[in-house]
Parts: sequence; structure tokens; C-alpha cells
Amino acid sequence: MSIISLVMFFFVACKEDIDLSTDGKETAVVYALLDQTDSIHYVRINRAFYGGTNALEIAQIPDSSYFKKVVATVYEMFNGKVFRSWVLRDTTISNKDTNGVFFDSIQKLYYFTTDKATALKPGYTYKLNISIDNKRFEVNGQTQLIQNAKLGNPASEGNSFSFASTNIAKDGYFSTQVNASLGSSKALNVALDIYVKEFKGSLATIKKINWNLGDRINNSSTSVAVGASGESFYKKVLSECTDKTVTKRQLYRLDINAMFCSSDFIEYQNSLTPSSSLAQTKKEYTNLTVTNGMRVKGIFASRNNVIVQKLPFTKYSASNYFRAIDQSSMKELCQGQYTGNLNFCSDVPSDSKETYYCK
Repeated sequence: MSIISLVMFFFVACKEDIDLSTDGKETAVVYALLDQTDSIHYVRINRAFYGGTNALEIAQIPDSSYFKKVVATVYEMFNGKVFRSWVLRDTTISNKDTNGVFFDSIQKLYYFTTDKATALKPGYTYKLNISIDNKRFEVNGQTQLIQNAKLGNPASEGNSFSFASTNIAKDGYFSTQVNASLGSSKALNVALDIYVKEFKGSLATIKKINWNLGDRINNSSTSVAVGASGESFYKKVLSECTDKTVTKRQLYRLDINAMFCSSDFIEYQNSLTPSSSLAQTKKEYTNLTVTNGMRVKGIFASRNNVIVQKLPFTKYSASNYFRAIDQSSMKELCQGQYTGNLNFCSDVPSDSKETYYCK
């Protein structure tokens, strides 16, 4: 499972493990990933249970997966000093996966909010304290926000993706490396979000194509690169642009979407992968602690989502333009073997004399 997939899993699914232990110890299930680029910060707090009867029947009762009273607080700390704190509020959302034994299709989440002026701070430590049922027991965790994570070329202005040579028959397709500095993070997932403007006569809509380029986990170097294959780019566009009634298509935008993740998150992810031992046993990792002899599962960790938008063209002089994809790549998009029949044309002004320029 990719980093992005697992991140999304935290907020749209519900863990399917049912604790059937009979020793009376409850299990708190807590998931949270803090990101300084977010304005709403969610924490999922559930309980595993034993009802002494049919567990599948109990799982369909919403209240069975929640504690009666939860007071959750996040503290912002630096050098051991508390600077700010937030008492979380609860809300219900309706995007839970309905394919499971647990009740659907809503779930309760706890959250706090920030804005641009009050954003969470890279490098600061954030502590989570959850008091359950009037301090019958507590769950605690902490994570340090990722800092100095950056995207390099081709994210910077003036650098284009180069997917195709000027002579495909002779030189073939190119691969562009998306470069990144991990900073204090330990892993990276990169995706390209390809936005295509599709016309049906004068009516235009925007289609988003998500292309996951894969993960990189830091072993020694803080600099990593993720390859974007040119031929794969055109095949991906072909597979997604299936509406035969579209009369014209244009490249609208190309976003580099990078997710940097903390070491705690990677430890947790690794604990979920199947064991290679004959015993097939593997202890699930958590960085959470719990009081009064209860149990806890889950993770309180950090991520940093960095998105760089690249417009199809940006003017930088009287007659020159920064491009998302270079000219030979644009020509291949409009006239090439994979996408040449999809009615793509270029609206980049410097292509105005080319046969593939939009009329």
C-alpha cells in the first residue's frame, strides 16, 4: 500500500479488527496525522469492544465504537515549553467506507482548526492527551512536525517536464526525475495531478487525472528522486480520457503532489506489512501510551503535503514562456501514437505556428 493510500485510509475507513479478549481491558484506537499545510486537523478516536454476544451484531451499533465521554487536547511545544493548546471538538462525516462489518456510512471525528496566521509550526513538537470517560484512563502521544522538506526540479519555475524526444522513432521517450529534499521526514510519495480541459462544443469541463509515481523511503541520503516515465504519461492520459464525444482537449495544469512522512509513520506502516517469518507474527507498532492497564492501537504522527502547480505556460518575457511540458512533449500529446486521436491541441502562444496549435 502506498503512503498516500494509507494516509487516506485513516479518514475514510474503519479498522476491521474486533478485539474479542475477555480480560475486561478496553482498547482505544487512535489515528492522527498532523500537517502544517492543513487548516482542519482530525483525530479519530474509537474503541474496540467485547460485548459477550455476537460481535458482528454489536459492530452495527454506532455507539459501540465510541466512548461515552472524550476530552482530547493537543499541546504545541518547543524546547519543553508549551506555547499553545487546542481542545478538540467532535463532528460527524459521511465519507466512511461502507464495505465492512462496522456501521456505516458516518463516523465521528475530533478536530481543531488553524488558519494561515495560526498555522502549526515546522520543527515544533505536538503532544496529544485524550481523557476517556472522566479520566477512567488516558491516551498520550507526541510527534514533531516535519521541517525543511522541499521539492526541487522540475518544480521550480522555468523547468519543464520532458516526456518525448523530437524524434520518437529514433530516440524514444524520456523520463523526468522529480527531485526532493526530505528534510526531517523519512519518506516521500509523489503523484502528478494532470488537469485536462475537455470541450464539447463551447462547453468546457476540467478533468483530473491522478498519476501515482511511487514512494521513496530514506535509507541514508536526504535527497531523493522519483521518475516520471514519458511513455507512461501518455498511456495514463489515454486510459483516462475515454469520452468519445469530447471535441477538443487542452492541458490545463500539471501539479506535483508530494507527501513527506515522519519516521513514526513509516514504523507504523512497516508493522502492517505481512511478516516474512514462518510464524507469520508481527507486533503492531504504536507511538501511543495508555494508563490504567488499558490497551491502545494506532498512531499520532506527522506529514507534510507539498503541492506545486505548473500552468501549461507562464509568460516571462515579450515572446518567451515557461512551460509545464516542453514543446516536443506537447507535440507528442497532440499528435503522438497514444494520444494523437484524443483531439488535444496546444494553447501555448509560442506554438502558434505549429499544426497542433488550438484554432
